Amino acid sequence: MKLKDVALLLLIIVLTTSLIFVGKWTNGIVIFDNLSGLINQQIAYQAITLLYTILFLFILWWFKRAEFQSYFRKGNISAEISPVPMVGIKPKPNENWFHFGRNIGIIISVVTAIVIYFQIIKGNEISGSNILTILLFSIVFSLSNSFVEESITRLGVVVVLKGKLKERTIPLISALIFGIVHYWGNPGGIAGVIVAGFLGWFLAKSILETKGIFWAWLIHFVQDVIIFSARFLVTP
Repeated sequence: MKLKDVALLLLIIVLTTSLIFVGKWTNGIVIFDNLSGLINQQIAYQAITLLYTILFLFILWWFKRAEFQSYFRKGNISAEISPVPMVGIKPKPNENWFHFGRNIGIIISVVTAIVIYFQIIKGNEISGSNILTILLFSIVFSLSNSFVEESITRLGVVVVLKGKLKERTIPLISALIFGIVHYWGNPGGIAGVIVAGFLGWFLAKSILETKGIFWAWLIHFVQDVIIFSARFLVTP
C-alpha cells in the first residue's frame, strides 16, 4: 500500500475510535430544556460526527476519487451475491442481493432486538408517553448515525483497500474495526462485538458486490431505529 493509503486507514481508525470519546464528551450537554438529557446529548453527538464525516468524505473523494465514485452511490441492489457457505450464505440460482439483503436484514434486526432487550429494556421501566416524539428522534438520529458509521467504517475501508487487498479480506478489516469499538457501544460487551463484527463484515461485503451503499445504509439504519427507540423508551 502507498503512504496515502496507510494514512487514510489510520484516519479511519482514529475517527472510529473518536466516536466513543465524542459520545462521552457530549454527555450532559443541554441544548433544549424541554427535551431529555439523552436526546440533547444525541443532538450534539450527531451534529459533531456528521460534520467531520462530511469532511472525511471530501478527503476520501480528493485522494481516492475513482474508487469513491465507484462506491458512493446506490449501486445495483439486485447484484449477484458471492456464496460464503461457512456462515450460511448459500444463494439459490435465482437469489441475488435484493432477496438476501432483505432476508438477512430481517434476521439481523431480530438478533439486534433480542440483544437490546436483554441489555437495555429488561428490568427497566418503559415510558409509554411521547411515543411519536421518540419515534421521530429515533428515525432522524438513525439516519445520521448509520450514515456516519457506514461512511467511515464501511465505505472508507472499501475505498481505501480496494485493489490493495483481496476482496474477501476487506470486509474482515471492516468487521474488526467496527466490532472492537462496539465493546463500549450499544449493543455492547462481547455480544456487541460479535453482532457488530458480523454486521460490519456483511455490510462491507454488500458494498463491494453491489458497488453501492444502499443495503449497508438501509440495514444499519433499521438496527439503529431499534437501538435508539429502546434507549429512549427507558430514559425518563
